[in-house]
Amino acid sequence: MQVRGAPLIATVGTLGLGIELEKRGPKNYDELLKFIDECCEKLIASRPTAINLRNAILDIQKIIENDKNEESPNALRLIERIQNAAFQWFLNEKSENDLLLKNATICVESNYDNDEMLTVMTVCNTGSLATSSHGTALGVIRQLHFRGRLKLAIALETRPYNQGSRLTAYELLKENIPFILIADNMAAAAMQKYRIDAVLVGADQVALNGDTANKIGTYMLSVLSNFHRVPFYVVTPTSSINTLIKSGNEIRIEERPPHELITFNDKLTAPKDTPVWNPAFDITPGKLITGILTEKGNCTPEDVKKLFI
Repeated sequence: MQVRGAPLIATVGTLGLGIELEKRGPKNYDELLKFIDECCEKLIASRPTAINLRNAILDIQKIIENDKNEESPNALRLIERIQNAAFQWFLNEKSENDLLLKNATICVESNYDNDEMLTVMTVCNTGSLATSSHGTALGVIRQLHFRGRLKLAIALETRPYNQGSRLTAYELLKENIPFILIADNMAAAAMQKYRIDAVLVGADQVALNGDTANKIGTYMLSVLSNFHRVPFYVVTPTSSINTLIKSGNEIRIEERPPHELITFNDKLTAPKDTPVWNPAFDITPGKLITGILTEKGNCTPEDVKKLFI
């Protein structure tokens, strides 16, 4: 896995398509259309749960349809239009991230007095290593720190791929943000020991009813948050919202190779023939989510549709 994080996957995927078309794209218009279709199919199939890439490809396919309706088809012109669209997606993602962090940070802070220091919990990696900018949930944690409002961040290691321990811990250390790393199965104990003011998570795909697919372990955190009465926020760009599905039942969940669960640094941690179930994501029901925070505004799960009105 070279690239991960739903927003970054979309940016790299579309920019990669633009580069591929320049290097290998046929000069014949009809052959180019076929080549682009094949590339788009592969890209969409590569990460079906992280919906941002599919949404970006749909935008590119609209450009292709408009180009096909013009009187004089031109392969080089179409390639240039796709490249421009890919670069614009990258620029939009960066500017939208600034708005997202502003909206989300204000929302989290508004629940507490101005001088109150906050302790927040997060899972996976949702920072600058997962986006083209500052990040989503981890970006809010960074903003709370810069604004002098963060007491402590609690990061889950996020087994089995360890994005929390490998990536989130790295980002927090680099920026001298106060944090502790815990194993995933310590989350409930941490909620007993510390006064958690908010749980902040990202999203790989959000359905219109607010059901959210995110890194495995997110659903567990939402259940714990509900029991401990901790606000549970999904911090996500609207490009992660799938307007074509009504609920999380329609979200396809990717499964990762078994060896990721039974090995560490290529050394077995379980018998090699151990049966494994290794989903990369889980679905958090909208009813367990306090709010969905986006660049277009913040809403409750049942009001996701209003973001697109």
